[in-house]
Amino acid sequence: MPITPPSVPVLRGRGSTSLAFEGSALILRRRDEEIEIPLAAVARVHGARRVVEVQLRSPGGKPAAHRVEDVSDAAATAFVAAVNAALATVPEPAPDGSALVTVRTPDPGSWKARKRRTVRLLWAALLLVLCAETVTVTLVGDPVTSVVVWMLGLTTGVLAHAAVVTLPFGHRMWRLPKHGVTVVAQYGGYIDGMHIYDFADLNGNRFAYTPAGYRGDRVEVVYDPDDPLNGSARDLLVGRGTMLVLPVLSGFFALLGLVLTLLVIPLAIYT
Repeated sequence: MPITPPSVPVLRGRGSTSLAFEGSALILRRRDEEIEIPLAAVARVHGARRVVEVQLRSPGGKPAAHRVEDVSDAAATAFVAAVNAALATVPEPAPDGSALVTVRTPDPGSWKARKRRTVRLLWAALLLVLCAETVTVTLVGDPVTSVVVWMLGLTTGVLAHAAVVTLPFGHRMWRLPKHGVTVVAQYGGYIDGMHIYDFADLNGNRFAYTPAGYRGDRVEVVYDPDDPLNGSARDLLVGRGTMLVLPVLSGFFALLGLVLTLLVIPLAIYT
């Protein structure tokens, strides 16, 4: 398995984008895909103005590139320096880097994919209901009521959307309390503007935890065995019940809004 150098941070960018250096490859994660870029495919990595760009090797013409925007300047500086240093040790660089890049899309059955489908279906169903109610109240001679219908309906949609999006199932902070592995991370020093804590997973691979500030010489870190890069200090974990408060409240008020929206038709007909 790849080893992540302990002093190399994971870059977190705009729109849930991240870029990690996992020893033999760079892993670029976006909302809908994961791109694995072997070091042999990389010509160079450079950063400027909170943007890090990975340029691929190319036999000719303009090389392909992958970008991560809105990253930390300090983290970008450390990341670029570490990756470019590693590139100098690559024994056999590829002439065409694009041929080595692997793109993986999320499993259609994964929680994130199901959540996105649920949100789209909820909005589609709600819009159909609102259109049907608008036609109905117009036919009974009360078109002004359609304004109330759309106000209630859109509010209901926003609340339902929030309820689904904030459901913690499948999120790393939901998994860690129950499925995470707890280890003791040792303080490795203040490097490139970050406090670095080193820890090893069950396979002996070393990773880094980079909190916002100094947390002592040792700290208990909980990491996901399926993704050791996503770790957290144990004392920062939130109880599972707490994570359900927002989606439950949003869902309750969304259900209340739906009931009020559906009651508009009989009120318009019988009043």
